[in-house]
Parts: sequence; C-alpha cells; structure tokens
Amino acid sequence: MGPERKGGLPVTGTRAPASPDPLAPADSWGRLVSAALVGTSRRSVPDTPDLPDLPGASADEGADALLCRAALAAVRRVAGYTPATGITPLTPDTEDERPEAGRAATDCLERIVEGREDLLPEWLELVAAGGRRAAHSSLPALLGQGVRHSRLRPAISAAIGTRGQWMARFEPSWSYVLAEPLPTDRFGERDWEHGTPGERRRALVALRAADPGRGRDLLTAAWPGLARAELRRGLLEALATGLGPGDEDLLGGALDDRSANVRGTALSLLTRMPGSAHAERLRGYVREHASQRGDGSLRVDSVHTRDAAVHRDLALAAPTGPEETKHQRHERVWALVTHAPLDVWPGLLGTDPSGVLAAAGGEAARSDGLFDAFVNAVTVQRDTEWARAVLGTLGLRAARDRGSFQLDKLLDLLPVQERCAHVCGVLDGAEASLVRWAQLLRATRGPWTRELSARVVGLLHTARPKHDPHGYQEVCGAAAEHMPPEHLADLHEQPPIDGSSADTYLRLRDTLRFRLDMHREF
Repeated sequence: MGPERKGGLPVTGTRAPASPDPLAPADSWGRLVSAALVGTSRRSVPDTPDLPDLPGASADEGADALLCRAALAAVRRVAGYTPATGITPLTPDTEDERPEAGRAATDCLERIVEGREDLLPEWLELVAAGGRRAAHSSLPALLGQGVRHSRLRPAISAAIGTRGQWMARFEPSWSYVLAEPLPTDRFGERDWEHGTPGERRRALVALRAADPGRGRDLLTAAWPGLARAELRRGLLEALATGLGPGDEDLLGGALDDRSANVRGTALSLLTRMPGSAHAERLRGYVREHASQRGDGSLRVDSVHTRDAAVHRDLALAAPTGPEETKHQRHERVWALVTHAPLDVWPGLLGTDPSGVLAAAGGEAARSDGLFDAFVNAVTVQRDTEWARAVLGTLGLRAARDRGSFQLDKLLDLLPVQERCAHVCGVLDGAEASLVRWAQLLRATRGPWTRELSARVVGLLHTARPKHDPHGYQEVCGAAAEHMPPEHLADLHEQPPIDGSSADTYLRLRDTLRFRLDMHREF
C-alpha cells in the first residue's frame, strides 16, 4: 500500500517514490476497507483523492457512498494498470542435449492434445524410447496435460527437457514437474539445505541412487526438524530408491509418526523387505492368529489385542473403545494379510499358493473378505508366482469385478508373452458376453502378441453385436488401445456388421492407422 496522503500530497517526512507502483498508486482501498470493517456509523467515509469525484456524493452519505467509492477503486485495481516496460528478458537454462522431436511427431502430438488424449501415454513412451524431447512449441500444451492427469507427470517431466523445467518456474500450476525426479538429476547441497520441498526430494532421490547410505544419514539427521507431514512423507518415499536392510531403523521409527500418511508410506516400504525384523514379526502374528477350520477354509481372527505393537507394525491407529467394531476387525485382518510376507501361508497350511487361495475362497472365509485381501497382498508385494495362482483360480470370473480383483495389476505381474497366452486360454475356454471379454481385454495391457491380436480380430469379424452393441464397442476400444498398430492389416477394410457397430469398427481402424503413423514418425 502506498504512503498516506493528504490533499493528494505525501505526508511530511515520507518520500514519494520516483516511479509509483501501478498496483498501489496513493491507494484509498485500504482506508475504504478499514472504514467498512468498523462501520460507517462509527467512522465517516474517508476522502479518496485518487478516485474520480462522485456527483452529489459526500462523506455524510454513509454506506452508499462508501460502496460507490469501493466499486470505483475495485475497477481501477483490476483494469487501470499501466503495462510495465523495460523488463530485462529472461535467459533460459542450458538447452537439453537430446534432439527435438521432428515436425511430424510434433504435429501428431498437437492432434492428440486436441482430441485423442488417450494416446498421449503412448506418444510419451515413444519420445522417451527414441531418446528425444518435446519441441519447445509443445511445452505449454504438455505441461497443461500434466495439470489434469497426475499419472502422466513423470513421463511429461522427462519429455519437456530443461526448457520445460525452466518454464515451470513461472507458472504455479506447472510447478509439479519441479518435484519429479529425473535420471539426470545430481545431488546438490544447496537444493537439499535450502530448496523447495520438491527440490529437496529430487536431491535426496539423486543421492540415494549414487550413495544410499549417505542419503539415509542425511534424512535421519533432518527428520526431527521436518514439521510438515507432507514433507516427511515425500522424503520418506525417496528411500524407495536404493532400498535396503540399513533403512529398516528409519522406517521403523516412522511407524510412530503422528501422520497416518507417513505411517502408511513407511509400512509400504517395509513390506518390500521380506528379510526384515518387521516382516518376521508379521509372520509371527499370522502364525498366532490364523488357522484352518474343520471344513478346510481359512480363519484369521480379528487380531483383537490391546498390544500396541501389533497396531504399530500394521500402521493402524490404536483402538479407542472397549469393543471391536466390524470395520476395525476387517481393517486389521486386511492389513495383516496384505503386508505379512506371502511365504508364511503355505508353511502354515501345508499347501501351495493355490491351496491357500482355495482355503481363503471358502464360503466362511470369503464372507470375511480374505480372498480379496490375498489378491491385494499379491499386487502390493508384486509376487509373480502368487499372481499366477490367483489368475488360475479366477479364470474369466476375474472380469466380473476388476475393482475387487485388480485384474490389470495381476496381469501386469506376468511377462508379456505369458500374460497374453493366459488371456488367449481364457477366451478360448469360456463362453461369455462381449462385455466380459472386453473387461478382460482392457485389463491386458499392450502390446498384445500376434496370437492375442488374431484372437480378437477373429472375434470382431465373427461376433454378432446386434444384441450387445455396447460389448462390441468395448472390445473395439480395448483393441484400439492395446493392439499393436501394425495389426491393422489384419482387419477388413469394410465393417463385417451393419448399424452403429459398423461405425465403431471403422473408428478402431482409424485409431490403429493413426497409431501406426505415429510409430513411423519416431
């Protein structure tokens, strides 16, 4: 706010600025706000020499006069600025050494942003695989995509190069890229000691990649002074780089953190360390609380103990009431099954993973949510052997509820060839609606093998979608997303069906043609 003025002149003893700030020229706004807060019954409307006169208005007119003058001041503050001149041009950072994507690839990106956003992840994968970066003209559009799609932020941060990182410093909504670690990052003392939370996290990740022990020591020393839970969580996540046995003490201490998000992050990292003392304690809880019923089904009691160590090791809040609620029981059992090393269950029940899943799938056990808890454990612990067992148990039933069975995550744990062969076997061995097939195919990430693509092409050519147009549309959508674009040649040029499904088929061909051109441009 500018200096107090009387009659348009600075108060004695106050030096008027040589070049007034256009955002606050002898601004009456502050005095108007003060009068409004106190009330015109207690304070008269102040003089406003910097504003135009209001015909017939005076300080005696009370609230009406104040509001009229405030309206004038508000309009001036919004629209009455003089554009600044003489600003020294900003110098961008050193240019990225990677070559820029070509004109054709840049044009392709423009068309994707305008109406084919579902293909943006594939474009980003191609530009990264080719060792290139996005053209400077594409950077605002790409940075804007990252604002809306957080899952793409790591890929976007890598594609924009140093120019995009530089641009992000001047637009708050783009600042997310400044917190995304890059393979080219190098640890800097300034970033660690005085940087923003994002810069500190990137510095720690870079140091962990080069010297995990030193990175852990720096975080351990800084931990007591990290007041914000979000900062503690972000820096703790950096331990995922170079995670090893030496990190257990720091992660174990984080299980006592007052923030549930920090405790959860610590538990997720400890779950990736099956040889830790924490993992052995969880095995002990399983042996104590799990057993097999007379009908062969699995039983896991509610871990209803007042022992605070159990709740601490599972990153759960300590019980508050004398009686255990159904929700608390489910939460404790789910946490124990999810995070206890999977290798404890076969030894406990004397069977293999498939046998354990069969016991967890019994009627009594399924009502407790044990089967779903095991599926969650498999995806969290990323165990391929157990993923095979789950998929073999489910078959096409997995497509009924992708949310429950996390089908896409299970299939991701298999090598591509095995994943596609499994899906081919399910499709060949079951009768199901097109919608069920589409759910299974959408969960099968690409690129599909030639065998799976041929199976889907045959389905599209022989299906009769008259009574299931939505299912046919979903199958086409899955093919458009995951089928290698060179398999376009396997599709008939003319739709094998009539009606709205014919348009769906043609859109599939159009998308595959677009993707094929995109691949050729790289």
